[in-house]
Amino acid sequence: MNYDPRYLKGIELFNAREFFDAHEVWEELWHETHGEARNFIQGLIQAATALHHFQNSNLKGAKLLYQSFGELLAPYPDRFMGIDLKKFKGDMAACFQGLNPYSVEALPGRYNPNKEKFPVQVEESKIPVVPLPSHDAP
Repeated sequence: MNYDPRYLKGIELFNAREFFDAHEVWEELWHETHGEARNFIQGLIQAATALHHFQNSNLKGAKLLYQSFGELLAPYPDRFMGIDLKKFKGDMAACFQGLNPYSVEALPGRYNPNKEKFPVQVEESKIPVVPLPSHDAP
C-alpha cells in the first residue's frame, strides 16, 4: 500500500519526539481524510498532542488527550495502516500509567506554576515510537 507522505512524515516526527510538528503534519492530512482512516489519523494527532503536553508538564491536557486517543483508536483492529496498533496502544498505556490514579481535575494544567513539582512526570524511556509501515503492509 502506498501511504500519503504526510502520514509517514508524521510518524518520523513522532519518533523523533517532535510531537507538536507531528501533530501539525497529521492535522493537515486529517482535514483531507475521509472514511475509516479519518478517526485513526485523529487518534494519532491526539497521541502526539498528549505526549507534547506530558513533556511540558501540562498533565491535565496530557490525560485528556490520552483518553481521547484511546477512545478514537478503540474500534480499530490490532493492525491498521501498517501500524501494530495493539503494541502502540500498549506502549502509550505504559507511558501514561502514572497519570491513571489521578482525576483530570487533580492534575496541574498548562499555567499551574508548580506543574514541574507534581509527583508524576513523563519517563523518557517509556515514550513510545511508531514503527514506520512498509509500503505493502495493510
